[in-house]
Amino acid sequence: MIVFILAAGLGTRLRPLTDSRPKALVEYGGKPLLQHLLERLQGLGCRDFVLNLHHFPDMLRDFATDYANKTNINISFSDETGLLLDTGGALTHALPLLGKEETVLVHNVDIMTNLDIRLLEKRMRETAADAVLSVRRRETSRYLYADGAGRLRAWKNLKSGQTKGDPLQDGFTPFAFSGIHLLKTELVSEWARQYGTENPFSVIDAYLESVRTKNIVLEEQKEGYWKDMGKISDFYEPMPV
Repeated sequence: MIVFILAAGLGTRLRPLTDSRPKALVEYGGKPLLQHLLERLQGLGCRDFVLNLHHFPDMLRDFATDYANKTNINISFSDETGLLLDTGGALTHALPLLGKEETVLVHNVDIMTNLDIRLLEKRMRETAADAVLSVRRRETSRYLYADGAGRLRAWKNLKSGQTKGDPLQDGFTPFAFSGIHLLKTELVSEWARQYGTENPFSVIDAYLESVRTKNIVLEEQKEGYWKDMGKISDFYEPMPV
């Protein structure tokens, strides 16, 4: 497994903190968000990482390179300085860096959690899934819907009323996406052939298209903590335990 960390965003909700640095290097509890994530995933056995770059790319590259050298891990960089590609486009653009790894873990850099990613691997093995999306039961404006077998079927924006995927029906369960997912690299290759490698596209839209032929399942995180570091006020709250 290789880890793809989404760190290219502008972090507009965190201004002025992100006026002088990338979101990944905003500090929480005395450490940049990126360092928190790398340390946690290293503790779970991850050694190979890909990081996408856009906002303050040189600053982020320098920090990550220095950290990798000190900790003996491997970090490659996917350059999106010309155009932000959204999560789907970022994945297909980074495909050459994923190497021969069978699976890729995708993780938003601004998510603080103690999720054990081995649960996603276990779910993938048990269900022969092509992708496993980590979800929680929490309030949000956009929900993923699973059928009785836990397979992804639909999406809905509660504010706009827009839906995608299958028509909503009794028996579907709504979940909030956690910004963490494990998928087969071959699925990324199929998306590259379908959408290209230089075009922005939504990974959720791609998943909803793929459910017609692929097994896309949801894995609920029932224990532990999860926090989206999306607002300045989040950085003044106590560290989760």
